[in-house]
Amino acid sequence: MSNRKFKSVIFLNRVKHNGKEYLRLYFKESDTISGRIRNNDWIRYSVGMSAYYVKDTDKNIGILKELFSDIAEVSTQHLNWKPRPKPTISPNNIGFSSYEQRSLTKRPKVDRILLFPFILDDREHIGFKYFFPRETLLKVKGFAIITRNEKMGIWQFVANRYNLLKVLEFFLPNYGIKINADLNISDLKIRQMLLEQSYIKDRYFKSCPVEFLEYLQLHNYSKSTFATYHNMVLRYLNAFKGNLLKQINNFGVDEIDTYHKTWVQKSSPSPSLINQSINALKLYYKVVSKSDIELQDIHRPLKNKSLPSIYSQKEIKRIIDSIDNAKHKTLIFLIYSAGLRVGELLNMRVEDILVDRRMVFIRQSKGRKDRYTTLADSALSMITDYIIKYKPNKYLFEGQYGGQYSSTSIRNILHRAKSKAGVTTIGSVHTLRHSFATHLLENGTDLRYIQELLGHSSSKTTEIYTHVSTLNISKITSPGDLINL
Repeated sequence: MSNRKFKSVIFLNRVKHNGKEYLRLYFKESDTISGRIRNNDWIRYSVGMSAYYVKDTDKNIGILKELFSDIAEVSTQHLNWKPRPKPTISPNNIGFSSYEQRSLTKRPKVDRILLFPFILDDREHIGFKYFFPRETLLKVKGFAIITRNEKMGIWQFVANRYNLLKVLEFFLPNYGIKINADLNISDLKIRQMLLEQSYIKDRYFKSCPVEFLEYLQLHNYSKSTFATYHNMVLRYLNAFKGNLLKQINNFGVDEIDTYHKTWVQKSSPSPSLINQSINALKLYYKVVSKSDIELQDIHRPLKNKSLPSIYSQKEIKRIIDSIDNAKHKTLIFLIYSAGLRVGELLNMRVEDILVDRRMVFIRQSKGRKDRYTTLADSALSMITDYIIKYKPNKYLFEGQYGGQYSSTSIRNILHRAKSKAGVTTIGSVHTLRHSFATHLLENGTDLRYIQELLGHSSSKTTEIYTHVSTLNISKITSPGDLINL
């Protein structure tokens, strides 16, 4: 057996991607290794492979071993490892065999480019950092709107509507575009391009009418609701491939009900998803329809009265203890200890941590409401150490290139932590919020205070935790225990 010199190991795995041979790099999460990679532009990241990679050559293997020689062992032990094929258990509902055609077809998965705003020479610019393959690099260099800022190591262009439209038209055929949260876009054509970039636009494709998007924007719908309603309407419009938009806009209750019945028989979506679609379509027809449609007659499915899953306090401790990275540990514990939604954490700024009052200020949360919630002493200690180490600029938790942190990264952090801690309870990041409320209730906190901390408009929403709490139920003696067997 080899006597490994380092705690950290980077495993190389040979893989074919898009017809070319590459070496994937697999390693346990490490700030030291990640920092070294970021300083070496020739090591790239692929969304499709979900890993860092380099070209498959003996020379590159040697360079990698030399590059990481002082911090990690580069192992070729699993160089040619291939996963065994496994049977896939399909969750699909057996429904309409004649309704196989999807209303919308997704594009193949592509790498994404993150656009972020910044100021250069007192002028607003948009920048991005991406390492293009040689053939694409030549085209980018020949694109007059974009210039290379070697000092900052980024690509950049002047921030205006014309430039952004041209950049989207240039990249969208081959890349996905992601927008930093600080880059506010009010132009509806650009917002529509970004929302519809995931779909193949064949000759039957119908975009969502701008008239409807103008209504959502004018009435100040949140970004998430704007995106959800747009997606639901887009799905509906493209389900009727043989009809023109003018014909669909004159549909009535029967067509809307038939659409949802077909959807249910095809793929068995959740009642909440169908209700979201109904809400979006009712608003759509209110805005665009010139006919007198009785929207109140649209049939709604009954909602499932299911209880939210929660983690026990012991499971929470095991999850937190399993996270080594200070930033990751702090954000997961803050979500639980303050009962936060993911979006609330992402929008949180450094000044929202009210140290003297032991409180957290939540700005413009669901329903566009501000509120305060509690700040645990242990969370405050973590946050203080984290701020000293990471020095966040604007947001409390920021991404690699500044701006808001990624919700996907938070989900991945919790998934890895649960796996490492051996926590098998089914649940998501939002389950941490459910656990916060349930543990408060079991600790004797009045339901009214819990409602305020969670930001619920109605006490009925908070009352669900009285059904989730099992503290008193667990104290009941079962009649089975009264029988001496």
